[in-house]
Amino acid sequence: MMKLDVLPVAGKIHVARLMDTTAIVVDVLRATTCMVIGIQNGINKIIPTSDAAEAASFVTRLGSRDSLLAGETGGIKTQGFDIGNSPFEFSEEAVKGRTVIMSTTNGTTAVCAAASADNVLIGAMVNATAVAKRTVELGKDAVIICAGTDGAISADDMIAAGAIAEEICKNAADVTCTDTVTICRWLYKAYMEKRVDIHEINHCKKLLALGFEKDVKLCFTRDTTDIVPTYSYGIIQ
Repeated sequence: MMKLDVLPVAGKIHVARLMDTTAIVVDVLRATTCMVIGIQNGINKIIPTSDAAEAASFVTRLGSRDSLLAGETGGIKTQGFDIGNSPFEFSEEAVKGRTVIMSTTNGTTAVCAAASADNVLIGAMVNATAVAKRTVELGKDAVIICAGTDGAISADDMIAAGAIAEEICKNAADVTCTDTVTICRWLYKAYMEKRVDIHEINHCKKLLALGFEKDVKLCFTRDTTDIVPTYSYGIIQ
């Protein structure tokens, strides 16, 4: 029997909480979506970092020839970085064959925080079914970790967690879900039935105000890829 849980905000995760589990990290707007699309478009590897200074130090060590600095601060491309945190910036032309050092406000920190899990998968709406199937194949208890926004619950991540949880429950023979999983599944169902408007979510409203309407639409498009990036020993591939 698989046990499935959702952590609605990454925050500080106790190592013991993730032992012998598969963790799925979700920052649907926009970091994990960018990671999935970037790997699909031929990124050699992604190195997630906890802040911009750490990202810059990696470039110094690795050299800038085959490296790209990617990420945002407050939704806007970090000053001095090569690309921001828009999935449209992770095009094949921009990223193929490159090592991308990435720092975002919420998503990269959440990925790093999940390191103690046996398996760490990168999840989003664009690969919801694929990441769910991979989780079931791995055969361990699973925890979906929502990045959240500035340390608070973000409904966009919970909707995406609900989509992934729904697929896990469809594909696994026997799943025991926590109430948090059930809430996320309810929220996802309400979204699919158009009883929830993502444009009213605070994080989404901020991105729309910054002009990222196309990003939001892309990030909430289901199952455009079967790519499931994994995080291990500090690297996403």
